[in-house]
Amino acid sequence: MELSAAAGVVFELTSSTATEWVRLEDASGRVLAENVKARHNLPREARSRLDGYALRSLDTAGASAQEPVSLTILPGTLAAGHVPHCGIGPAECIRIFTGSPLPSGSDAVVAQEKVHEADGRLILHHSVTGGQGLSLPGEDIREGELLLSRGDLLTPTRLALIAALGYPRIPVFIRPRVALAATGDEVRELGEVLDGPWTFCNNRHLLAWLVSQQGGIPVHSGIVGDDPHAIADCLSGLDANVVITTGGTGRGGRDCISEAWKLMGVETHFSRINLTPGKMSALGSAGGRMYWGLPGNPWAAQVVFNELIAPSLWRLQGLRFPTRPALSARLETPVSKNKGSCKAVRGVLDMSRFPPSFAPSLKKGESLFATIRNSFGYILLESHVVEVAAGEEVPVHMHDLPLVAAALWNGVFDVHGQRDRSSEAAQASFERLEESS
Repeated sequence: MELSAAAGVVFELTSSTATEWVRLEDASGRVLAENVKARHNLPREARSRLDGYALRSLDTAGASAQEPVSLTILPGTLAAGHVPHCGIGPAECIRIFTGSPLPSGSDAVVAQEKVHEADGRLILHHSVTGGQGLSLPGEDIREGELLLSRGDLLTPTRLALIAALGYPRIPVFIRPRVALAATGDEVRELGEVLDGPWTFCNNRHLLAWLVSQQGGIPVHSGIVGDDPHAIADCLSGLDANVVITTGGTGRGGRDCISEAWKLMGVETHFSRINLTPGKMSALGSAGGRMYWGLPGNPWAAQVVFNELIAPSLWRLQGLRFPTRPALSARLETPVSKNKGSCKAVRGVLDMSRFPPSFAPSLKKGESLFATIRNSFGYILLESHVVEVAAGEEVPVHMHDLPLVAAALWNGVFDVHGQRDRSSEAAQASFERLEESS
């Protein structure tokens, strides 16, 4: 199945989960489940924007260096967090500090460095206009104003807006639970002794970290041998919205995921996708739960996660317009492939340049560690592409960006101002689902 078509299938199977109320201090990185409107103005009343003197602007009319105006300074001072203890009458003023509510009768504040005192009086050599030196009611936030919408990602900046209005708790979508199991007789847990032809299980841990970064709750479900009945027993009854297995998706005699799914009554939606690496990836569903069969190669599984699973987790969390983040960069060396195949090419993104550059990791004989350790992004060569020349600008998709970074990519457009062509089908499905909900 073509990658874009697979993305469309994924979105058709995905809808937002239930909601819950959480404390505001625990809401960072969550997705808002209801619109939030301002329940009062901020500030609620006129406040001083500076340290100076509160006065009536009318009393300063005509003040100049030749004909200064003097006002009686009332005793006391006004500070933030204190209710004014007096009002201002004709030809009067009072000392006021930044953030203090304005006393009745006054309509302006003059900065302390613009005036001077003499014998208990304030001397002004210039006039003051009404509203000068003030923060007016509703200047920051107006009562009834829509602050955030359902489906908005709650970043620290956005949460600070809500905190300024005193909301102690907020409704959010529940984080999806994602069960992860590795398959293969050769796979061992971290910490075990490798005294045979075995390998440590890093792909399950990689996916668990990725799930956590995308807002999900990873549930480690262990390692299962190459036995369809054992795999079916492991996966049955898991408390999860999504189940992911790694390994066993090929066509060999020891590849058991397809048979395990049949034993469980899982409907298979696709068993191969036109993507390298990651071609042998499968998606099924049963009982409202999604089942993913990913390749045993962790780097192939990572690409499939980025392209298909991460956006579905965003959708499960109610995120509006889930789309893959991309940065525009200039390709350092040419890349090519066969027409008709879709290929992900890892590389190194250099952000120290402008525009940024992307160097594909294509060196033959280079160790896997040398290729992977600084490769935090990849470019996607779609099926119709044969070659991309050096110097061309390409969208670079990032492996390890957390969900909160998605707030930087609002809407359904990539950094070039164009629709992400590889996910057009998915976005169309998403929009249809939104219209019907």
